[in-house]
Amino acid sequence: MRIDEQALDAIEAVYEAALDDTLWQGALQKLADATGSQAASFWLLDASGPPRLPTFSFINFDPQLIQEYLDGMAEHDPTVQYLASHPGHSIVHDGMFITEREKDHHIYYDWHHRFSETRFRLISQMSPAPGIQAGVALHRTRNKGRFEPDDVERFAILHRHIERALALGFRFGSIGSMQQCSTELLDRNPAGILLLDASQRVVYANQAAERLCGQGDGLSLSSAGLSLAHRQDQDRLRDLITQALAMRAGDSLRDDGVMQAGRLSDKRPYLLLVAPMSNRYPTLSTLRPAVSIHVTDPDARPRVSRQRLRRAFGLTDAEAQLAAALVAGDDLQSAAKRLGIQYATARTRLAEIFFKTNTHRQSELIHLISASLTT
Repeated sequence: MRIDEQALDAIEAVYEAALDDTLWQGALQKLADATGSQAASFWLLDASGPPRLPTFSFINFDPQLIQEYLDGMAEHDPTVQYLASHPGHSIVHDGMFITEREKDHHIYYDWHHRFSETRFRLISQMSPAPGIQAGVALHRTRNKGRFEPDDVERFAILHRHIERALALGFRFGSIGSMQQCSTELLDRNPAGILLLDASQRVVYANQAAERLCGQGDGLSLSSAGLSLAHRQDQDRLRDLITQALAMRAGDSLRDDGVMQAGRLSDKRPYLLLVAPMSNRYPTLSTLRPAVSIHVTDPDARPRVSRQRLRRAFGLTDAEAQLAAALVAGDDLQSAAKRLGIQYATARTRLAEIFFKTNTHRQSELIHLISASLTT
């Protein structure tokens, strides 16, 4: 069947919207124009439990109607109920499961017709994962009339492209979610982490790495990569990166290079760990790290959330303050001074902390908290 210019425009718009959520309204308008529809919606249906619509974009509907629909009326919608129980049906229209007479006496249509003149729906849907469905619904008014068999047949061409576009959108969206998750996890790591490509350019630096490089104490980032304060350290780093790249080329990821890097201050040197990364990346991946560099500052005071201490061990706020100070490097006397309490009071609180954490010495307490709650 020949595709006209309007349908081609709609197909192109759907592919673009599947990769950019902000474009759905324009795509819906073009779909409505190409199919002689008066309204349209794009939705994500979570049918893993009671059906719900966490994503819903629309055109030519009253926003108040849509809000009431999402707030409660959707669960009475026979179309939603049919879609949830028939995820394998790719093209659906309301004539498949409800008659016009039944609509006239149905609670959902009684509510719907008080707000909108739309009466008929034609749907393209796909199921990217169990319990998850996504699709486009086209709506016609009573005056325009129902979707006839010829309309459904023409719509099948659009459906094939809608299905492919949504599949691509889910694939890229999942990749984006994983990348976002990975970035958040790396940013929570207290060590500075830098990723270099095969040309030794920095392609990623977590928040800790940016903070360390911004202190002006022996580390700096530039377009040339990671720079160290001392020439001999820079030469050593270059050698370790070269070794890591050679190991990566041979697909051997067993050995890591370790070095110290002197600082401009009198603080202890940074510790750098240089390791090769896998060379197996998807063909279309733009981020291709080849080497990772982990930077730790032995003089950095570990940070621990007092709220986490209270939740994890049932400490009071005063006890959590003392525990956090000990983990950060204070001895008991300096911690007491920092908190403005008597040394005897600090000893009493520490005894209670030992009891609640099932530890017996400060070193044991610090190791327990550092291994589980520090950032």
